[in-house]
Amino acid sequence: MRAECLARGYHEVLSPQMLSAELFESSGHLAHYSKDMFLFDHDGRRVGLKPMSCPCHCLMFGAQVRSYRDLPLRLAEFGVVHRNECSGALSGLRRVVRFCQDDAHIFCSEDMIADEVLAVLELQRDVYARLGLNASYELASRPSKSLQLGEDDDAIWQKAEDALSGALDVAVGPGKWGLDEGGGAFYGPKIDVKVVDARGAALQCASIQLDFQMAVRLGCRYVDAHGRRRPPVMIHRAVLGSVERMIAVLAERYQGEWPFWLSPHQAIVLPVSEADAAQCAHAKAVHQRLRAAGHAVALDLSPRSLRLKVKEAEGFGPRGRLARHHLILVVGSKEVAAKAANVKEAGAKHGQSVPLEELCAYFARHEAGEGE
Repeated sequence: MRAECLARGYHEVLSPQMLSAELFESSGHLAHYSKDMFLFDHDGRRVGLKPMSCPCHCLMFGAQVRSYRDLPLRLAEFGVVHRNECSGALSGLRRVVRFCQDDAHIFCSEDMIADEVLAVLELQRDVYARLGLNASYELASRPSKSLQLGEDDDAIWQKAEDALSGALDVAVGPGKWGLDEGGGAFYGPKIDVKVVDARGAALQCASIQLDFQMAVRLGCRYVDAHGRRRPPVMIHRAVLGSVERMIAVLAERYQGEWPFWLSPHQAIVLPVSEADAAQCAHAKAVHQRLRAAGHAVALDLSPRSLRLKVKEAEGFGPRGRLARHHLILVVGSKEVAAKAANVKEAGAKHGQSVPLEELCAYFARHEAGEGE
């Protein structure tokens, strides 16, 4: 996600966990969201743990004079947030009190809305395709309890909903998305992107929310081409959504058979004899080299037979299914002499000798899908 955001013009930022309750009062969260927040007194001042990062990003936008040439400004954060969920609503990793969001906010002018929403939909499509997930889309319209967006309140809400529905027609196709009547946020309508988990339940992960109000309430302004100070439109977006929820969805989706690039068990290094000092030293060197390159590689120097360790590495244990490693790297006397490792695909009968200098390139080919 960091690589995708960088390639698409986002700036990664970080905001505090605890903030003055005055900020949430100004943003409108206290009036509409206080029951879902953790609020308490700290040193004689009322504060709260942030339930979302949007007010903080507004402060960042307003920290300096902005020009229309600065727009769109895309701020992304892998932000930890807290929601005061009742115990009955909590469910494994799907719904938790403390979680991390791949949160981002795009500050733009009204004429940029269509292009920016389409770009977010394309980002979500590309990421979900890489993750192997099929998604459905819903437009969540104005809720019964919503912020007043100005004198032309109804017209502004309708304009926002029309902008999102138009983007969905282009990106997804007319008639290929649903409507969640009254399911929007209190500050604007939104697009919910849902996936179906292993139990058949629809879980909301990604979202796009159009907001004409929060930037106004928190004093965000930019200078337009005519020298006038104007409030930007704010687009709230998440792609993975709750990272914890996405991990739950993916764990059930792959049932332990993770794609190599995403797997926490890419490979394991095994010496033929744990009693041979040279083999153990070389196995450690192979392990260290791959770990330093960022690969998820384990090392097993336990005093057990190589056959048993290979069987366990392939996912078969004496008491049932174990974590499956994609690649098994065996190091014997020949590999020590050749400064190499014998690399075997899980389930294959034989492996191939790969020089230590070429191992990282070998792994990179597997991460790109060329070796699977």
